[in-house]
Amino acid sequence: MHRNLIIKAFEKMKAEQEKENGIPLSTTATAKLLSDFIYENQKFQFGERSLVDCYKSANDESEEEVMIRQPKVVEALCSYLGYDSFKSFKDANEGGTTIKEDFTEESKTLLTIIKENKTLSVITTVIISSIIIVVLLIHFSNNERWMVWQNDRYVEVNFDLEKYNFSQLKLYNEYRVDNLRKVSVDCNTEFFDANGEVKIWYGKNAKKELEYFTSYGLHPETGKTLKPITSYMINKYVCPEI
Repeated sequence: MHRNLIIKAFEKMKAEQEKENGIPLSTTATAKLLSDFIYENQKFQFGERSLVDCYKSANDESEEEVMIRQPKVVEALCSYLGYDSFKSFKDANEGGTTIKEDFTEESKTLLTIIKENKTLSVITTVIISSIIIVVLLIHFSNNERWMVWQNDRYVEVNFDLEKYNFSQLKLYNEYRVDNLRKVSVDCNTEFFDANGEVKIWYGKNAKKELEYFTSYGLHPETGKTLKPITSYMINKYVCPEI
């Protein structure tokens, strides 16, 4: 699973940087940014050369096992991808195959009809596909807990597509519910604890406005990874020198 973690981290960083700057990053440049994130997140130095080697091994199918032997690196990469632990990352990514394995007999039968009867009209195919989606949604909603972002925090809710848009509903994450809050900050805010660890993260909303949060993770509106606050950000945007 470390193989998957490394590849996903590199892919996300490359995609974000290309979207932001319009220029594809090299593997080395991507590794440098990830290395910087690991240091900011864990105060642990893991150089870009080591990350490049991990990435090459992850993409080498002849490598039977890819293992990151530094727990802080694993934790930082999980944080970058929006997970509070490697277990959360593993559960979420292993869950991607669960839907296929847990298909109900009804959905399996409908898929068989679609595959075998190539003369089905487009309308009939669409209808059957819609039924499959509904069946899966019902099945999935009955076996998972859900949450939505309300005002300044996540709250647990029932799966209700009449009350919420599907894009609003997210799989329940106890850590996010208990710890992630949107807050207002000023010059008196305690941005770091007594050990210098970050207590505030930031990100831009859809209007490109800076918003501040009490935990790492993904921005609840844009889905982008929140960044740990730095003295530079505080001095420039919160308490600018006059």
